[in-house]
Amino acid sequence: MTAISEGAELVGESGKTYLAVGSLGQENVWTAVERDDPSNIVVLKAPAADDTSEAWPHFQQEMIMHELLKDCSAIRKQVDRIPPVEEDGSPPILVLEIFETTLWQARTKRPFSKGEVQSVSKSILQGLKQVHDKGLVYVDLKMENVMLSGFDTSAAGDGSKLVTKLGDLGIVMEPANGKSQPVAYRAPEVFFKGDLAPPADIWAFGLIYSHLLEARRRFSNTGLYDDLYIGGGSMGEREQAMRFAIANDYDIRNVEYYKDCALPYRDETHLIGQQWDELRKRGINESEIEFLQWVLTTDPGVRPTAQAILDSHWFNAGSGASKIGSSVDGAAEIADGQAGTTVPFAAISYDRSKTASGTGPPKSIEMPATKILNFGDMQRESAFTPTGSGAFDQMLHKRKASGSPIKEHPLVLSAMSQGLGGDGMEKSATERKPEHAAADTPQRLESLDDEKGGSATSGAESTTPTTDATTASGIPDYMGRKASSGGTYLSYQ
Repeated sequence: MTAISEGAELVGESGKTYLAVGSLGQENVWTAVERDDPSNIVVLKAPAADDTSEAWPHFQQEMIMHELLKDCSAIRKQVDRIPPVEEDGSPPILVLEIFETTLWQARTKRPFSKGEVQSVSKSILQGLKQVHDKGLVYVDLKMENVMLSGFDTSAAGDGSKLVTKLGDLGIVMEPANGKSQPVAYRAPEVFFKGDLAPPADIWAFGLIYSHLLEARRRFSNTGLYDDLYIGGGSMGEREQAMRFAIANDYDIRNVEYYKDCALPYRDETHLIGQQWDELRKRGINESEIEFLQWVLTTDPGVRPTAQAILDSHWFNAGSGASKIGSSVDGAAEIADGQAGTTVPFAAISYDRSKTASGTGPPKSIEMPATKILNFGDMQRESAFTPTGSGAFDQMLHKRKASGSPIKEHPLVLSAMSQGLGGDGMEKSATERKPEHAAADTPQRLESLDDEKGGSATSGAESTTPTTDATTASGIPDYMGRKASSGGTYLSYQ
């Protein structure tokens, strides 16, 4: 029996009662509304089914982290808690603020403008700083765990309307030895020494930043190291391919920090630093290359902190904002270098859990284009996945004639007659304009920054209510949270 069911009324520690409305793709994650204020939509999160120990240890860890970080403005907010009930064995439940989407979902809809890249990046860094200031490591940083509201799929903005926060605190921890970091964003010190510390989060940030820039020209590809050709092998082979590429790109054998490590053999045909030439081909200019070289430093002791990056001329509103903005703008070219050709992102054949098969070191250390398949059944992905208030509206009206136990509840009847939307709420999927399913022409990409005066200094923090990275139902199955990119439901060793 699940901890949450449709129509259940759950009383929080605050005294507020929440009505469970519908599951968000997982039996332990639901949308709900406050009984006395139906405009207050929240997310309920209970322990996962595999957290079966009597004390729910994994969930308890997440609850502890929410308590430690409850005053952090760039971390998804815990708005209430529902205590366990000893009589029936019901577990504790987190009540979290709701978001419209995740950075990963938004990235699949259209390229980001320079102001949007700046806004999202700044908020991620602020979240990391707040975690690191507590002596903790976020560990699970990836696009799927970056919560986002205010993203318009039909038109680019300057980033000022975006609300970005870090979500999913399931494996936030003190510095430790291990390899829990998602493979696609894994830092070299984690690959080769298992050193999980704040600098590893900065490496993951650098790759996210690079991927957002690369998407402006190569929209149908995921980005640096994440789009290595990995064939059909195992998770271990996937890791081997990443280790080999990073070790040779950075000539890690000559970095003092890694002198005592077992490293992949040195391929003399592999040019040291060739990753930067590859990024230049992908439309990233010298200013951004310089920034990424600074952030993606292989020695974690030399890698900049989140605060140092925020204080740098790339993010400082005084001199660096125009620099970073102009460099992002320079990537406005046709996707995949094919004039007049667009490729829907949802049609990419890509499985993060697969790698190059066979024995020996990977023979391909370049980042070729991902194979394209025609997924007719992926049409459902063409609409912006409504995981916020729009989804709640849809669920209410769907249940109007469904015969579900929630149908006759007074709150639902009231909500269906009055509506929960409002001008400030997310539109339903049927009201939205078509998505940008692929990269646009150079003129359109330039307008991403120009039509709304994309400012590189935009992106002030907000506390606007906003879904869980683990509730992103719009991600294609082959890019799901069980993939090798990591996530709450990956079995970390």
